[in-house]
Amino acid sequence: MRRPSGKIVAMSGSRDGRRIGGQGPKRTGRGAGRARGPEYLLTFPAGLTRLVDACLRVDLAGVETRYSDDSALVITSSSPAARVASLPYAKNTFAVLDEVPRTTFDAAARTLADRIRTSAPEGLPRMRSFRLMAQVDGQLAPLDRRAKEALERALAARTGATVNARGGSGDELWLVGRRDLPRIVLAHRLSKGKRMPAAGALSTELSHLLVRLSGPTPDDRFLDPFCGSGALGRARAASPAASITCSDLDGEPDLTGTGVRYRTEDALRLASVDDGSVDVIVTDPPWGEHVGPGAVASDFYDEMAASFARVLDPRRGRLVLLMARRREDEVTASLERHGLTLTGAVPLLVNGHPATALTALPGR
Repeated sequence: MRRPSGKIVAMSGSRDGRRIGGQGPKRTGRGAGRARGPEYLLTFPAGLTRLVDACLRVDLAGVETRYSDDSALVITSSSPAARVASLPYAKNTFAVLDEVPRTTFDAAARTLADRIRTSAPEGLPRMRSFRLMAQVDGQLAPLDRRAKEALERALAARTGATVNARGGSGDELWLVGRRDLPRIVLAHRLSKGKRMPAAGALSTELSHLLVRLSGPTPDDRFLDPFCGSGALGRARAASPAASITCSDLDGEPDLTGTGVRYRTEDALRLASVDDGSVDVIVTDPPWGEHVGPGAVASDFYDEMAASFARVLDPRRGRLVLLMARRREDEVTASLERHGLTLTGAVPLLVNGHPATALTALPGR
C-alpha cells in the first residue's frame, strides 16, 4: 500500500495539489519591534498548524509567523483587528499588548504593572470594564492575588475601566504562556461568544479547516453524506459554491438560512446521486463503533469507498475524510481498492481522541 508523504496539501480542482506550510515552526522574539504590524495569538484544533498558517496567508494581509506550536500561532498582520477576530477556524484570538521574558505569572504581572504605570502599551483598548486571567496552553493558571491586583490597578488607571473581579460582561485581558514560547504576553481577547457544538458534533473551527483542506472553488458541487449536525455543510456555505448538499439517515439538521440542501440518504448507496456528479466530498463517517446493526467495519468502509468513487467527478473530484486514527490503514486500503488515490494524511485530535484527516483523488 502506497503511503502519503505526510505533508499537508491543499487540494484543488485540478489534478495537482498545492503544498502549504512549507516553512516549519519557528519562534522569534520581538527585539526587532512591531513595525510589521500588530501581533496576534491564535489557538485552533491541535495538529493543524500548517493548514492554519496557509489559510492565514490567504485571508489576511502581510502575515508573518512569529511563533508556532501544535495548536497556536503568533503572527503579525496589517489586516484590521476585526478581520483577524472574525476568522472562523480560530478557537480564540488575542491581540498582543505587551510581553516579558518567560518567568512566573506572578513575576510577569508585577513587571507589567510597573511598566504600565510608566507608559501605556501600544494598542491597549478603551474599556468600560475588564477582568484579568492567566492561562498556559489553553488551561487556566493560578495568579497570586497581590500580583493580580497590582496589574489590575495599573490597567484600570490607564484605561479608566473598572475591574470585574467575579467575571460578568466586559473585556478580557489575559496573561498567556505557551510551553515553548520564551515569553509571557499580556493580550486582549478579541473572539467572543462562540457557541459550543452539540455533543458529538464537529466544532466550527475544525469544520472550516476540513473544508479549506478540500481547496474549495466557487463552482464546486459539494456533498457531505454523513452530515450529522450539518457542521461541514454550514462551514462550506461560508463561501460560494455551485451547490451544497448534506445527507444522512439519522434526522435532518437545522440548516435554516444556509442555502444547504438536505436529503435523507444512505451514504453507502447515494441512490439519488448520479455517477461523477460531485466535485467535493468532505465528511465525518462513523469511526467504527456505530456502523449499523450486525455490520463489520471493514465491509462498511469498503461500501463507503465504492459509493464515493462512483459519485466523484473523475477529473475534478476531491475527498476529505475525517476518521479515527486507529482505522487509518483499514480505510486507506478500502479507498485504494476502489480507485481513490491517497494524497495526504493529517494527524489531529478531536475532543482529545486521535484522528486523521485523509485526502484523496479519483484515479491511480
